[in-house]
Amino acid sequence: MRNPACLSVVIIRVNQFRLIAGLILALGLLPLCGRATTVIAPDFDSLVKQADFVVRAVVKAKTAEWRNDGRNRHIITKVTLDVREIIKGAPALPLVLEMLGGRIGSDEMVVEGAPSFILGDEQILFIRGNGRQFFPLVAIMYGQFLVTHDSSSGQDFIQRSNGSPLYNVKDVTLPMTAANAIGLPAPRPLTAAEFAGKIRASLAQRPVAPPANAN
Repeated sequence: MRNPACLSVVIIRVNQFRLIAGLILALGLLPLCGRATTVIAPDFDSLVKQADFVVRAVVKAKTAEWRNDGRNRHIITKVTLDVREIIKGAPALPLVLEMLGGRIGSDEMVVEGAPSFILGDEQILFIRGNGRQFFPLVAIMYGQFLVTHDSSSGQDFIQRSNGSPLYNVKDVTLPMTAANAIGLPAPRPLTAAEFAGKIRASLAQRPVAPPANAN
C-alpha cells in the first residue's frame, strides 16, 4: 500500500509575516486543493518510470529571483547542477532546476516539506517537469536521494531526502517519518553504484506481451 505524505501548502514569509495559503492558490501557481496537497509515495519502478531524467549530480550554485505573474509576483530558485552521471534520459546541459520558493533579502517563500538543495551536496535526482511544475522532482521529497561518502570504507552510500539510510529500493515508498526499513535492514545501505544499477535494471524491464490469440 502506498503511503500518502502531507506537503504543506506554500507559505510566504515576507519580513517574518505569513500570508494565508489561499492567496497562493489564487495565484494559480500550484495544482493544489484546499490548504495542502497529498504526495503519494511511488514504488521504485513507478519512481523510475515517471522521471524525465535521473542524474547523479552535485549542487553547484543557487540563485533566487522574483518572477512576475500578472499583477502578482513570487520567488523562484534556480539550482545549477554539476552532472556526474546520467542514469536516465538526455537532459540539456548545463542542467538548471527551477522551483518555487527561495529567499531574497528579508523576503522568503517556502514550500514546507520540500527537500533542500545545499551547495556541494551530491544527490541522485528523479527529475520531472522541470520549468513546468512548481517542484521539478517526482513526488517531490521522494525524488531526491543524498549521496554520502563514508571515509572508513571509501564507499558512497544512499540516503533518502530525510537523511535515513536506504537499504532496499522497496523502502522508497515508506513515509518520510518512518525510521525503519521494510523487513530487516541490510548490513549496510545501498551504495550509489548499486542504486544506479537498480534504476537501470528497472528501465530495462519490458512488459510481457499477452499471448497471441490461437483462433
